[in-house]
Amino acid sequence: MNTAIRAKFAGASLLVGVILSGQSLFAQIDLTGDWAVRIHEDQAWRGPGAEIGEYEGLPLTPAGRMKASTWSASSITLPERQCNPLPADDFTDISGMRIWKEVDPATQQVIAWHEHTDWQSQDRTIWMDGRPHPSENAAHTWQGFSTGKWEGNQLAIATTHLKEAMYERHGLFRSDTGTLFERWIRHGDYLTVMLLITDPVYLSEPFIRTRNYELSLTQQLGGYSCIPAEEITNRKEGYVAHYLPGKNPFLTNGTIRYGVPAIAVLGGAETMYPEFMAKLKNSPPANSMPAETPSAKAPPPADLSKAEIETLPVQGSVYMLVGAGSNTTVQVGEFSVTVVDTGFAPLSGKILAAIRKLSSKPIRYVINTSADPDHTGGNPEIAKAGSSVGGLNVGRDLGAAATMGASIIAEQNVLKRMSAPSGAKSEVPFAAWPTDTYETPKYELFDGEAIQIIHEPAAHTDGDSIVFFRRSDVISTGDVFSTVTYPVIDRKRGGSINGTIAALNHIIDLTVPKDKQEGGTYVIPGHGRICDEADVVEYRDMVTIFRDRVADLIQQGKTLEQVKAAQPTFDYDGRYGAPTATWTKEQFIEAVYADVTQPKSK
Repeated sequence: MNTAIRAKFAGASLLVGVILSGQSLFAQIDLTGDWAVRIHEDQAWRGPGAEIGEYEGLPLTPAGRMKASTWSASSITLPERQCNPLPADDFTDISGMRIWKEVDPATQQVIAWHEHTDWQSQDRTIWMDGRPHPSENAAHTWQGFSTGKWEGNQLAIATTHLKEAMYERHGLFRSDTGTLFERWIRHGDYLTVMLLITDPVYLSEPFIRTRNYELSLTQQLGGYSCIPAEEITNRKEGYVAHYLPGKNPFLTNGTIRYGVPAIAVLGGAETMYPEFMAKLKNSPPANSMPAETPSAKAPPPADLSKAEIETLPVQGSVYMLVGAGSNTTVQVGEFSVTVVDTGFAPLSGKILAAIRKLSSKPIRYVINTSADPDHTGGNPEIAKAGSSVGGLNVGRDLGAAATMGASIIAEQNVLKRMSAPSGAKSEVPFAAWPTDTYETPKYELFDGEAIQIIHEPAAHTDGDSIVFFRRSDVISTGDVFSTVTYPVIDRKRGGSINGTIAALNHIIDLTVPKDKQEGGTYVIPGHGRICDEADVVEYRDMVTIFRDRVADLIQQGKTLEQVKAAQPTFDYDGRYGAPTATWTKEQFIEAVYADVTQPKSK
């Protein structure tokens, strides 16, 4: 009897074990292998491709439509764009891929899936170990940061930290605020990849598409190399290819080819539903400019008493400190610490504490990229916590005072802005003023690596500096570059639109990508996340395009109010148009209008 009971119990246990094991196996499908793409689903779209101006079936926002309609294919001939690869939300278009798993040797659990795309040899990692996504201030990449989990027999993948990129080859962009969600589903020797692209700037609804693959035992993937070159000569330095609004000659290609009304090919969520057919009977003229302008959300007012300082390693010996106000750059050198921009005065204690967590070495140099309070406010406290190197004569004359406090370095115009004429009282405390200034194109230091302080004349102001840490290969830009707002052009203090563009082009000249227009030289903006050359290129293009649009409107005889009404920033407002405490989109338009109509000599 006991034997029979034990046998029945063992059989039941085995059945439960098989069921549970089956469930586990069902939930953890093996995706390993070489997968050949099958494009029969939409070969005409993915082979020859859509016409310029053909956006049907795509949930574009009006801003997305305007960006696409002013895009020029010549932009991809620029050396700084030639090696841009397909992003994670467009990797499935035309080539095969290889998938393999990374297994923890101790537990044998899958900790990551790796995917290699044949076209442009792109590599991607999908983390399965539950790690969090990086800080919002971390760098973005073409493939982004992906995490996955099994939901039944489907691998669900969430991807953030994507660079701005085209998800369709005829000028349709997803902004760097967009995200990607995927489901990878295997059915025997077939794999279906479903992509759901979400973007608050250029898409009014998620854009969903699928791709099919077949397991291949004979597929051979090739290598890839891209070295940019000047494909079209005699272009001016900093040339940006684009069409002015309403002047793209190719936008009617789709309507001419297919004989359909323009409104039918302009895209937008409303064109994706059956009810739209009724509108085609009385099709109004296509309108590329809506009446209302989308706008990025304004951040809440900064409460400095509650602000926390986040420290992000950038590269080499350089770190970025992020809180309320400007970014602070910290370089831990061989013998001392160099600090670029010190933030608002009330945050100096928290910034100093963050620096001390990185190193106990003395702070020897404080560098200000401009005279703005959010870049210089912490000068007194942070400089006082440091020390200088005094010479024999200075030490004999001044004693201990000769080495008290770090040197504060800035371009000469910064001192002029912070100080006051003889007999007058400055609003800025004396302890915050630069102690060492320069009036040459650059000023150089060395502490474990060469540090170049480079003057960018007439950009944000007339006293801007960028700081290049040569060995670490990191550039701290100050407010000539930002990822959160339109450029702040302070004309009263010598700033200009052309000087800003020149500074951005100079940064692009200094940066060198590591591979596929990514990595290599990293860039710390005055405000916003860690960047590289590709991000600066996007920003430079935006500023140049806007300058050209305003210049064209002025050439047409438009007044300032008429220029504002034309909404020349329309396709970028959802990304950069949020007002700050000191700067708005309207002020940006006014500054550029004044600069183009009454340019200041440098």
